[in-house]
Amino acid sequence: MLGMLVWGFGGAGVIGACGSKEPGPLPSCPTQPDTPTDTKAGCATMPDPCFRYRIQLMGNPSTDLALRAKYIAAFSTACYVSDAPTPTFNCFYKTPQEACDDGVLVPEVFGAAPYDKNYPACERIPGTENDSRQVGPDPANNITIYYEPAPRQTPLVEVDGVPMEVSGPYRNLPELKDLWPGNDFYCYGGMVDGTPLRQRDWILQVNRNAHKGDAGVGEIHSDLAGFKWPCTVMNENCEEVATECEEPLVLHDPDNEKAPFHPDLVAQVHHVVPMKDKRSCSWGTNSNKNAAVISRGLNRHFTNDDPPEEEVKRLNNAPAYTP
Repeated sequence: MLGMLVWGFGGAGVIGACGSKEPGPLPSCPTQPDTPTDTKAGCATMPDPCFRYRIQLMGNPSTDLALRAKYIAAFSTACYVSDAPTPTFNCFYKTPQEACDDGVLVPEVFGAAPYDKNYPACERIPGTENDSRQVGPDPANNITIYYEPAPRQTPLVEVDGVPMEVSGPYRNLPELKDLWPGNDFYCYGGMVDGTPLRQRDWILQVNRNAHKGDAGVGEIHSDLAGFKWPCTVMNENCEEVATECEEPLVLHDPDNEKAPFHPDLVAQVHHVVPMKDKRSCSWGTNSNKNAAVISRGLNRHFTNDDPPEEEVKRLNNAPAYTP
C-alpha cells in the first residue's frame, strides 16, 4: 500500500478508499526542510579548477584494473577515473584530514609493509598548500597530501562492464553552444512557435508535445516511469516509514500553478550525470543527451550519486523525442 510514489507519501491513513491508487492529501505533519533539486543557476561559462587534496597511491591503478578495484573498495568515491584525453586514476578529498586518514592506509591496500600510524595528524608544509604526515621513526619518513586541481571525473558510466556515454531521449534536440560541466538547464536555446525558451522549458515542452491526450492537452510523462527506489514516507502519525517508491508515468506540470499537486510528483529536468560529483566538483554538463524528465522525488534520490546502470540503460534505449 505504501509502494508507489504516486500514493505512498501520505501514508496508510490518507490513501483513498478501497485501495485507490490516486494520491491522497498530505498529512498535517511539520514541514520538513526542502532539498533543492531543480535550481536556476543560469547559463555559466567554463568552471574554475576544482582544488582538492590528493593522496599518493602505490602501483599504477590507471592501468592495473585489479589494483584500481582494491583502492575503490578501500576508499570508495574519493577514487575515480578522470576524463579523456588521458584518463588517470587518483583519489581526491575535500579536506586534508580526510586525505591523511586514508593516505596512511595505502600500503596495506597495495599489499606492502604498513605505515606507522602513531604519529600526529597532517601538518601544513610551510610556504605551500600541501600537507604532510610522518609515517615512520625518521622524520624524513612521511607522506605528502597534494593540494591541486582535481581533474574532472569521466562522464562515462560503466554499464555491463563497458564505459558508456549517456545519450538520453532528448539526444536529437540541437545542442546549445554553452555546454559546460556543472551548467544547469537554464540557458536560452530552443524555439517553440517562434518564442525563445530556456533549455529546461524547451525540454518540458517537447515532452508535452509528445504526450497529448484526447483533448489535445499535453501531459508531461516521466522518462523513467516504473523505476523503483528505496524511500521513506510519512504516515498518519507523522512518522517516517521505510518503503519502496515507484516512479509514475504522468507527472504534475510545474508550469500549471492552478493544478493541485503533490510536490514530490512535480516534473523536473534531471542531469543523468549529476552537475556535481562526490567532491562537489563540476561534473555533468547541460547537454540535451544528459537530460531526463523525472519527478522531484526521484530527482532528489539521485542527487549527486553516480547514475545507476538501470537508469542509463533505460534512457539510452528510449526512443528519441522529436524536436
